[in-house]
Amino acid sequence: MKYSLRTLLVLLFTTLLLNGQDQAVLIPTPVTESPLKYEDSSDLFGKSYRWFLEGNVVEGTNLLREVISNAGYQLDPNKYYVVVANFTDNFSPIGMLHGEDDFLNTRLYGLGADDLYFIMVTRRESPQTYVSTFATAKASPSMENLLPFLSLFIPIIPPTSIASANNDTWVDVRKFTIPEPFRKNSDLSFLVKKDLGDDHVLAQAVFDNTSRERWTYGIATAITSANDVNLIIGSDGSIIVEPKPDLDLANFAIVNYHFSAIDTKSKRFQDSFHLLAGIRLTDFIEPVAGIGAGFDLGAINLGLFAGYSVEVANELEDGFAVGDVLTDPEVDPFKTTLRGKLRFGLHVSFP
Repeated sequence: MKYSLRTLLVLLFTTLLLNGQDQAVLIPTPVTESPLKYEDSSDLFGKSYRWFLEGNVVEGTNLLREVISNAGYQLDPNKYYVVVANFTDNFSPIGMLHGEDDFLNTRLYGLGADDLYFIMVTRRESPQTYVSTFATAKASPSMENLLPFLSLFIPIIPPTSIASANNDTWVDVRKFTIPEPFRKNSDLSFLVKKDLGDDHVLAQAVFDNTSRERWTYGIATAITSANDVNLIIGSDGSIIVEPKPDLDLANFAIVNYHFSAIDTKSKRFQDSFHLLAGIRLTDFIEPVAGIGAGFDLGAINLGLFAGYSVEVANELEDGFAVGDVLTDPEVDPFKTTLRGKLRFGLHVSFP
């Protein structure tokens, strides 16, 4: 049975999307000696509550870090800690501690098997809570954008006071074991309750786990060399020179390799420098290679590039000259040669 290119592409991406929809419920397990008890004589937890209530998340987060550290647990700046500050049942902000990142940042950049933890900070004497995470694997941004990109060339459808009367503060630390399908690209939906049967949800949030990437792709438009010509055989059999339009535009489909892995959802100019390689979108072979950089415009990256292309062109064999008239149609007066050209222009990259 024969399949068209369009059919094969649709089947390929359907398979990729189905493979990207693995789902699982992840339950973290307590780490050794957890929960940890801390006699908060300076009322750091209460002060943190007031800062959060006033909207100063940075100061509130700094105090939460201090509470966790004073309780005897040292945070690893390379790990991800989803933290719930259980100030009251109706005010339990959820966020993440990772290096110096903002507490309210919900982006993760790829997980190892043991890179994700859950921490509950509370003044309830029974700090054990029900926490589960619904993980949904997804395709990388490059794969999500590849089918729309190919469709350009191929037709494809494609708050109150703290409840406790004393200052004993508990830090409950738990560790996730992340299965392979959810480590690079997944959505992690957290649900936190006092216990499984409780109707009231203390905190919930969705964290976007998307790895940084080095590969992007796009279209580059370059200016052709001035005074460029082709040698062809005219309708009367004569060898003639066919001029190309001066400064004609040449379009290339390109693949980019970034020197630094980029966050495809928050791109920076300093991460945009890359090597590129591609092929001209025309009826003859002309590969291109070069270097480029660009600016993030949201859905696309617009940038500049410089490179070098190699065109397969005709050159006259010895014994033939422009203006000769060929009497034997079996005679080929041309030999194939490679013509190199410097290329400068604009490129648009996805994602």
